Amino acid sequence: MDSIISKTKDYLNKFLEVGVLLLAVSVIAEILFGPNVPFFGSTVTNNLINLLNNLGDQGIAALIVVFAVIFVYRKLFK
Repeated sequence: MDSIISKTKDYLNKFLEVGVLLLAVSVIAEILFGPNVPFFGSTVTNNLINLLNNLGDQGIAALIVVFAVIFVYRKLFK
């Protein structure tokens, strides 16, 4: 049972790492080539800005979410 949980945890960590890297590449591609990058979509940076604005409007709940994300990143990239 522990091996199944361990494997699942490893797969989810790898999936999260790939997602973060894909997000970073798509932001860089949009900055370099403009908003009409065919493979990554059209408004990645606008979506990120909207997400951050929505988090800012939520107050303490957003602060908890930001701390949770920081905790995951620190644990992931240790």
